[in-house]
Amino acid sequence: MRKMTSIRVVATLMAGNANSSRNSAGAMRQMSNSSRRHQSRRILPLARPPDPSTLPVANCASKLYDWFKGKSSVLVITGAGLSTESGIPDYRGSNGSYHRGHKPIIHHEFMQSELKRKRYWGRSMAGHSPFVRAKPNQGHKALFELEELGLIGVRLNSCSSFDDLTPSCGDGLKDDTISIVTQNVDMLHAKAGTRHCLHLHGRGDLVSCQSCGFSMERTMYHHQLIASNRDWYEKARYVTMDASKLRPDGDADLDGQVVYDELFLPACPRCSNYKSFFKTSVVFFGDQVPKHRFDLSYAAVDACDGVLCVGTSLAVHSAFRLTKRALHQNTPVCILNVGETRVEREGWQNSDLLTKIESPIGRTLSAFMDTLDE
Repeated sequence: MRKMTSIRVVATLMAGNANSSRNSAGAMRQMSNSSRRHQSRRILPLARPPDPSTLPVANCASKLYDWFKGKSSVLVITGAGLSTESGIPDYRGSNGSYHRGHKPIIHHEFMQSELKRKRYWGRSMAGHSPFVRAKPNQGHKALFELEELGLIGVRLNSCSSFDDLTPSCGDGLKDDTISIVTQNVDMLHAKAGTRHCLHLHGRGDLVSCQSCGFSMERTMYHHQLIASNRDWYEKARYVTMDASKLRPDGDADLDGQVVYDELFLPACPRCSNYKSFFKTSVVFFGDQVPKHRFDLSYAAVDACDGVLCVGTSLAVHSAFRLTKRALHQNTPVCILNVGETRVEREGWQNSDLLTKIESPIGRTLSAFMDTLDE
């Protein structure tokens, strides 16, 4: 934790111009009528952005400090770009998996094809251990400290959707408060200590039976897979000694190196249905985020006085629609991300409501925290 001297700075930030939100309709930019439609449920990448490590941090922390002035209920939306400094690849970054031909599995493919399920779990067996070993980086730790200082977090009074939360999306949410809505399934926010995180796309550390709903830790199922496929696993593990094979979903590219049809997938121990199978507790591409999660996210956007987007291009509609909602309500948005975002592509790049910061995420957030101690 930062020294208590930070409290004085926090009070200064919150006591700024409470009316800093610009209410002029002229400050808003209408969404382009020619908004691109994606040709596939696999969201296509934006243009390849520069390597964040080549960009300076100078003045970025002070820019973020200025944006926080006058705000007392900031909501944070995070994406895969936040976790790259922890060794987890992202999708659309300078070395993102989409630029290397990665195509994530589609929901209906997994649900309807046993071979697709074997391919998914085979790749997951190889990529799961590095995924689990990942540790929170400077960015995750800074966001935890911001929550502890009260600089981020939105209190939702009498929001019934909290009652519908399950461990797969909001285990740990307390006091009807949301600080972070994350698209990530890596659980690094929880590892960093964040208490009020809504997992919009679910959690990668849980699996559930698609027949009876029985849930267990993914690590437990991972060990069952290995025990049932020892020889296959040893060959796959050798392939993934190359870090470039790892993918953002906690899997690895093994195609052409192994035969997936040889895999045996353990059935559910509870229902013992030979047709049962397990799926990670995440929202695959082509599936929909459960309504109550969006209801909570919308409520948080409506109640906040600023949205900070960290490490996300907002290309996925679930995150983009939250940011768009904030902008349409004249709520200031700050994007800390390297590379063009969907918000900019859709015509908001010149809006007074939008602040864009392109710099390394971990170093920028860490430098911002240092400004609170000055």
